[in-house]
Amino acid sequence: MSSIKPRIRIACAIAALGTVALLASCRGFFVKPTVTSLAIGPANLTLAPGTSYQMVATATYSDGSTNSVTGQSVWTSSDPSVANFTSAGMLMAASLQNLTTLPGTTSVTASDGTVSSSSQTVNVCPVVQTITLTVNKGSSASITAGQPLTFVAVATFNGVTGNNDVTANVTWNIGSTTIVSSIDSTGNGTTTPGGDGTTTVSASLCGATSKTVSVTVSG
Repeated sequence: MSSIKPRIRIACAIAALGTVALLASCRGFFVKPTVTSLAIGPANLTLAPGTSYQMVATATYSDGSTNSVTGQSVWTSSDPSVANFTSAGMLMAASLQNLTTLPGTTSVTASDGTVSSSSQTVNVCPVVQTITLTVNKGSSASITAGQPLTFVAVATFNGVTGNNDVTANVTWNIGSTTIVSSIDSTGNGTTTPGGDGTTTVSASLCGATSKTVSVTVSG
């Protein structure tokens, strides 16, 4: 009888240890995975003024799984005057009248708890139907080096009546900078000293590009 009791104690101890190990294992099994990274999309988003777009946020967890967390994320825009969130992930672009520059640009991010996404750049730009470019009030110019060189870019936008002077907003495309070195935001071009010859210039805005104008510079 006396030899049985130690065996029972040993068996009970083993069983107790097994129970503790099982409970520890269960606790580990049911640990909630944590968010390790957050991605938002789409990338390279361009909105027409006054329109909205539903962005999405996807979380990656410590166990490797992924899940949409758009609705529970906190969304921010670096420049709400260009585009701002009206609800979770719903981005609303400013109206054309309220945009001070074209294209308007803002950076958007989302956060879920302590984890934040990388920023995505969003452009707000109207649909450009045409860009008409003139140089010295014509389709071409022949000047001697140092004479005034003035470019004007006028755009028509889809759904908007009238012409819009976009000289300050366009990107200038100069065929040869050895003839025309630069064009500033007011449309004033600078000729290159000693750069005789002919080059072309065009203007781009919101994915549209004007026809080229010709500039001939002589010494």
